[in-house]
Amino acid sequence: MADFKNYLENSLRNPFIIDLKECSLIEVVLACVKAKSRRHPRYGQYIGSLLYNLRALESEYRVTLRPIQVTDIFWGYFISFCQSRGLKNSSIGTMIHRLKAVLSWASKYNAPVSPTYCEVIPPKSDPKEIALSADDVSRIAYFDVDRFYARRRKDFRDTMRRVRDHFVLSCNLYQRFSDMVRISPECFERNIFRIVQQKTGAVAVVNIDKYAIDAKTTYRILERYGYSAPFTSTIGNYNRYLHLLMRDVGFTEPVRVEERIDGRLVVSEIPKWRMISSHTARRTAITIGVLRGHNIHALKRCSGHSNLKCFDAYVRDE
Repeated sequence: MADFKNYLENSLRNPFIIDLKECSLIEVVLACVKAKSRRHPRYGQYIGSLLYNLRALESEYRVTLRPIQVTDIFWGYFISFCQSRGLKNSSIGTMIHRLKAVLSWASKYNAPVSPTYCEVIPPKSDPKEIALSADDVSRIAYFDVDRFYARRRKDFRDTMRRVRDHFVLSCNLYQRFSDMVRISPECFERNIFRIVQQKTGAVAVVNIDKYAIDAKTTYRILERYGYSAPFTSTIGNYNRYLHLLMRDVGFTEPVRVEERIDGRLVVSEIPKWRMISSHTARRTAITIGVLRGHNIHALKRCSGHSNLKCFDAYVRDE
C-alpha cells in the first residue's frame, strides 16, 4: 500500500509518473511487467521468452535496442533471427503479439514508438499439430528420470521429473499451460477439478474419475505435489525441457508434414519430439476423450470450450 500512497501523492505533481522517454526496449518491457504484475501476478512469466530472445538479439549484434527501432523492417529481421534459433512459428507469433501489446502500453508513458510497429504479419503457424495416444502418455508417465539421467545433477533430474509430471497431469486435466501453473488444492473437491481459465474466463470442470486418461496416475501426481502445479516456471523454459524429455523418452520417429508454399506442395519429415509442446497435452486429452466415445458436451465442459468449432479444432484422428 505504501507504493500506492506514493503514486497518489506524486501523480498530483507529475501525471507521467511512469516516464519511459529515455528507456531501452528491455527496460520498457520490464516496466510493463512491473506495472501489470500488480494486477496479474504471473504476467512476468508470460513475457519471459520475449525477454530471453530480445537479450539474445542484443548480444548477437552488440547493440541496445530502443522502442523506436521496432518497425516494420525490424520485424523481418527479428522473425528470421528467432527462426534461426529453432523457435516454432507459433511461439514467434506469440512473442510478436506480446511485444506489440507492450509497445501499445508504453506509448502512453512517453516511450518513443514507431508508427509502423503494428505492421507485421506473423509467420504461419506450424503446419501440423499432433496428439498423443493413451499408450504414449503412459510411456511418458513411467519414464524413469532418475535412471536415465543418473549422471546428471540432482537439480536437473528434479526439473525433468517435474516437467514429466506436469505434462502427464495436463493430459489428464485438459488445461492450457497458463491454467495448469495456477492449480492449487482449492481447485479440487474430491474427484472434481474446477478452474476459471485465465485466457477466456470460462469455468472448466473435470470429473477425474470419468474423464482423465488415467485417474490413478492423476491422483498419484497430485498427491506428490500437494495438489499444486509440478512446474511453475515460464512456458519457454517448460517447452525447452519438454523437447529434451520427449526426445529421450524415444519419440524420434519422423512425422510426415505436407504444406503448400507459394503454390507448391512441400513435403518434409520432422522428428515427433520436436512437434510436442505444452499445448499438445490439451490436444491429447480432447482427442482421446472423443476416441473413447465420451459425450461431446461433457468434454467441452472439461476443456472450457464455448463452441463446437473451437473444440473440433483440437481433435486429431492420427
